[in-house]
Amino acid sequence: MRTFVLWSRGITSPDFNLNDLPSSGKRIDIVARCIISALWLSHALRRDTRIYAVLYGAPEPPKTVLFTPEIKRVSPDERSIAIWLKKALNKHRGRRDKEWVTLSNGIKISGKSFQDVIKELADEGCSFYVLHERGKSIEQIEIKENPVFVLGDHKGIPKNEEAFVLRKGERVSLGRKSYLSSFCISVIQWICDNRGIK
Repeated sequence: MRTFVLWSRGITSPDFNLNDLPSSGKRIDIVARCIISALWLSHALRRDTRIYAVLYGAPEPPKTVLFTPEIKRVSPDERSIAIWLKKALNKHRGRRDKEWVTLSNGIKISGKSFQDVIKELADEGCSFYVLHERGKSIEQIEIKENPVFVLGDHKGIPKNEEAFVLRKGERVSLGRKSYLSSFCISVIQWICDNRGIK
């Protein structure tokens, strides 16, 4: 299974405006677009992909929301995804435990940090690829089965977190230009589809 791990900041509280996602200050719109790019095809859900949205920001400790292909009654638009993120964050408000809590089919939340998620995926035997403009061109990379693609929001991944993943993986680049995170996911999906990578 393909896995995406998105590191995002400023979103641990459910107190954001569903009617003005970009201006809420939490950039929940970026997270929503990345989830859509990871899980949806035209008229269908992908059955080979999951995405972990690892959320940081005051006042709550880190939260991780996992979306998998088992989701039901979820529309591929930013507001619908944001509604589910708000429900998840409300359900986990004030909690610090790291056990997964199921919100609905294919949607779970926990208090896991970024490094907790990476360790969990490493235990599954996954291979790690950190998206970065200065990485090795993805055209030159042999992507292994069960890949994990790690990327940041509009401000990128903190250096210490990136360094933690790079102990287990490598940097890969889609080019020297900085693309939107959701676009990067779409390109990665296209590459994996064409190479037949699961």
